[in-house]
Amino acid sequence: MTLRERLKTGVACLAPAALGLSAVLWLGAGTALAQSTPNASDFLNAATDSANWILPAKSYSGNHYTNATAVGPGNVGNLHLAWTFHPSDTGPMEVSPIIYNGTMYVTTAHDHLYALDSVTGKLKWSFTDNPHVISFSANRGIGLVDGNVYLGTLDGHLIAFNAETGQKVWDKVTVEDTANAFYTMAPVPWFNPSNGQAELLLGVSNGDWGGRGNLAAYNPTDGSVIWKWYTVPGPGQPGNDSWSGDSWKRGGASAWTGVTIDPATQTLYTNLGNPGPDFLATVRQGDNLYSDSIVALDISGAQPKLKWYYQFIPHDTHDWDPVMQPILFTGKVDNQDRQLIASGDKAGSVWILDAQTGKLLSHTPVSFQFNQDTQPSLAGNYACPNTLGGVEYEGGSFDPATNTLFVPSQNECGFWTATKDVVYIAGQFYLGGGFPKLVGPDTGQMNAIDVGSGVFNWRHHFNLPNYGGALTTASGLVFSGNLGGAENAFDAKTGNILWSYDTGAFITAPTEAYVANGKEYIVVASGPAGNASIPELPQSGSASGPAPVISVFTLGQ
Repeated sequence: MTLRERLKTGVACLAPAALGLSAVLWLGAGTALAQSTPNASDFLNAATDSANWILPAKSYSGNHYTNATAVGPGNVGNLHLAWTFHPSDTGPMEVSPIIYNGTMYVTTAHDHLYALDSVTGKLKWSFTDNPHVISFSANRGIGLVDGNVYLGTLDGHLIAFNAETGQKVWDKVTVEDTANAFYTMAPVPWFNPSNGQAELLLGVSNGDWGGRGNLAAYNPTDGSVIWKWYTVPGPGQPGNDSWSGDSWKRGGASAWTGVTIDPATQTLYTNLGNPGPDFLATVRQGDNLYSDSIVALDISGAQPKLKWYYQFIPHDTHDWDPVMQPILFTGKVDNQDRQLIASGDKAGSVWILDAQTGKLLSHTPVSFQFNQDTQPSLAGNYACPNTLGGVEYEGGSFDPATNTLFVPSQNECGFWTATKDVVYIAGQFYLGGGFPKLVGPDTGQMNAIDVGSGVFNWRHHFNLPNYGGALTTASGLVFSGNLGGAENAFDAKTGNILWSYDTGAFITAPTEAYVANGKEYIVVASGPAGNASIPELPQSGSASGPAPVISVFTLGQ
């Protein structure tokens, strides 16, 4: 039996020294650690665990899909509000709540962290320190492993908290330069099959501030670096010649979003952000690898190795990077099962590729696209979508029953301008132009794409952007939140809306599902619109927008 098989089955067949401390701790049945945080087997089997939601996109596959069936097309209209929780923070909510053994962990725009009872919403503990913010505020969640909760912050810290008490265990600055680097993604736990050691996978956000992106693995015990992979190749590395001069040093390509992993092949897939400076391309001639790309990394060794890449937009000048977490799934193409990887970008396209080779199988435009071959000029010009149009962070889902990929998208246009030159100033935007002026109208869609053909099965149009990702259920539903605040349930086959609820705030977060005490719950976060604000949104009584809220729904009493 291989170590991977032992980890998957939870059989303690190796000596403690061979397994490593973190693996040994969860092998003892009934320990406090096994009850408070998931173990290696839990993570490997997360996709079929309807009770919990322990990774940002449900499982390592990145597919927001639940096999819970208590809520279906026949009764979804009976969903009602079970409880709400109002965090003491301002700013947009982009969190993917983590739910395990009766506790829900949620974060807010300014890195507040709350542990809640998942059935009642009662607060168990909280952390509400406010970090220094470089530019804008966002936090997409936490990692849960080794008895701790792990939080990446807007001032470049990685912090460990005791999962049961909230007591801080350690706090370490893990970014290379706090003037241009910070965290917004949730740390992702991963057990290295070669030694059983837990790792935290975390990408840095620094592309719009003149940094060089990286994805790193950290030791959950103390935050030390296990390995680091730079997203912009340096001198002597393949791809470095796609950057003119020394522009690679501030090339961006942030690892904004979550990572998708195939445990069977120890392959990690992730999308990488836009090149820097954002809008002035003359200072970085070339294709600018590996910006605006999906990359497949072999993480079986001491250092990741690039297996393949596919660049969606070479030499991007509009900040149209792919920011959703890739979805790994087995779909049918020409009536044959294929292992596929899907992604979407802010240019308004959805891409489906062969997961083993990176070969493109289909490319589906899902947003209004205009003038995409131009570059921002000194006088300015129009192009669509805007930087917050297209496909955004919240992700999509694949439905094996219908061979359908569900991805929301937005229609926004912008007026773009460039500058003559750009100078790096620590702690400031490194853009080479201004963020585009929003040009409406601003609308959105839920897109149902047939995986075999890349053609739409159906589309549902909204008069507002539809940022809230897509959750698919085995019972035949698709949940998603509209920017206007409506949480909607679609019939997966027809696209008809079967249920809708106004959360009272703006939704820029994904929807999730979990089961507790025999009941299925649906959860979504909402709050101010933040950078997604548009003139069409209703005005709030507060200058900062509506108060953030966690809304949880269920059937029955």
